[in-house]
Amino acid sequence: MSIAVEIAVQDLAGLETAALSGADRVELCVDLAHGGTTPPPEFVAQCTECAAAMVAARDAKPHFDVHVLIRSRAGDDDFLGRPAEFAYTAQEIEEMARQAEQTVLAGAAGVVLGALTPDGALDIPAIETVRDAALRAGQSAVRGVMLTCHRAVDALPGTEARVDAVRTLLGLGFHRVLSSGGAVRALDGAEDLGAMVDAGEGILDVCAGGGVRPADIADLVQRSGVADVHLSARRRPGAPREAEAPDTQTDPAVVTAAVDAAGVL
Repeated sequence: MSIAVEIAVQDLAGLETAALSGADRVELCVDLAHGGTTPPPEFVAQCTECAAAMVAARDAKPHFDVHVLIRSRAGDDDFLGRPAEFAYTAQEIEEMARQAEQTVLAGAAGVVLGALTPDGALDIPAIETVRDAALRAGQSAVRGVMLTCHRAVDALPGTEARVDAVRTLLGLGFHRVLSSGGAVRALDGAEDLGAMVDAGEGILDVCAGGGVRPADIADLVQRSGVADVHLSARRRPGAPREAEAPDTQTDPAVVTAAVDAAGVL
């Protein structure tokens, strides 16, 4: 089984580091320290152009691409069991739909989105509004758009709710769900992730994210059956930086270790 490695990045140097270190794709955002929000379309265009140039120069994997987080506001890191963190006003939903359209027109291969009701269910009308804006932009650009639901699913109340969400998202045309299995660390949510993988029926992928370390990947994949892993690969606070190292929090050593761990599975 081929395990894809996705790296969350917030700057161009982070994207370049991820690509050169062998990642399969990046999730692009800004304000990563607070969970991430949507980057401006000009920055998305700069990053997608860079990614395409690196692929053409064989400095990145042939399928390396950029997926962009669609999120109008940052939230609290402690969102588990708190669906209100992903409940949006009509104005915010309209803003995210506009962001999704601009992001795809700027060249993103995919968008990463999600919305919940305050009482803990998928907000299907909100999700459809943002999804449809992205897909219309894809039609305008004459290309497909990958749809990923972000970790909003981890704020749902329990395993059954997350499994049902996967089935619903499958019906909504989503390709992937990013989740920790409702745990702080994906490794601790491996059982839930396995149930979500089963619900995806081999059509919708489950990408394990949340406290993932390179050393966890083999155990995580074996216990859950996920085919994708997601990590920010950030430098440890206070870690020494090589003189020639790029100015980014994305640590090439961590990315490389994750790619190597995934490559032997």
